[in-house]
Amino acid sequence: MTGGTNARLVWDTWRRILTSDELVELVLHPKDRDPAPLGLVADEMAILADYARTPIATDITIGMYRRGLVRNALAALYLVPLSRRLLYTSELDVSAVAADFVQSIGYRDDGPNLWRIAGGFVAHLAMLPTFASGLLQDVLALDAAAIALCQRLGKSWPAVWPGTASLNLSKARESDRYVASRAAVVVSTSFNVAPWLEDPLNFALDAELGRSTQHWLIYVPASEAAHTYAELSERAARAFTLLSAPKTAAELSPALDGLPIAEVLEVIDSLAEAGFVVCGEEA
Repeated sequence: MTGGTNARLVWDTWRRILTSDELVELVLHPKDRDPAPLGLVADEMAILADYARTPIATDITIGMYRRGLVRNALAALYLVPLSRRLLYTSELDVSAVAADFVQSIGYRDDGPNLWRIAGGFVAHLAMLPTFASGLLQDVLALDAAAIALCQRLGKSWPAVWPGTASLNLSKARESDRYVASRAAVVVSTSFNVAPWLEDPLNFALDAELGRSTQHWLIYVPASEAAHTYAELSERAARAFTLLSAPKTAAELSPALDGLPIAEVLEVIDSLAEAGFVVCGEEA
């Protein structure tokens, strides 16, 4: 590198090259590009000139970096098998889709944060015309919600996991306050996606699934467990959502269209028995 150039500036400039198509072109084809619009200072131009003197090695290194990002993106989809199945059974070029996604986020390197990569990738898939149908948007929305849930849990665990919340549970009482588990989230779909949820690795993309409003609770039963699904009734789904803040049965009743307290307690019981709500102020 140019004598006297600050090592930090060299590193920062190299990182900019890796993430900028314009800078890559300037380094690999300097005679064909005008650097003025890029606003580079003299030291940065000197660094680019050094890389341009070894175009083959520079090109190989940039290619290795970007191909690594594509591999990471495809690996992240293993966390959400529904979306992975959609992509791999479509007629799209899988690697090309992953490369487009990597480019769309500015070749950002999220390292081992596969949940963040998966979240971006699923959002990218949801924008593609191939997956524009209501059914496929339902599936991608389920995975997007699962990713957001797992990212949230990665930052802060719940006080009690759903897999153990129902242990030693007594019947719901009118005087107690109940709150929804932080390890769960409800998503509604417009199609009967149950067959795909039951077999996320092998469902057929051309299968005809009927229209049917469903309410799916996505939850993580334990700290080392994968997310899973439970179908809720419309009333139970509403109750779970309303219990994002602690409430008694009496406080919940008006929001459930004046449902009698005894029936509200039954709804709470059904959720608590599965560990989806807990008694107390914190979940």
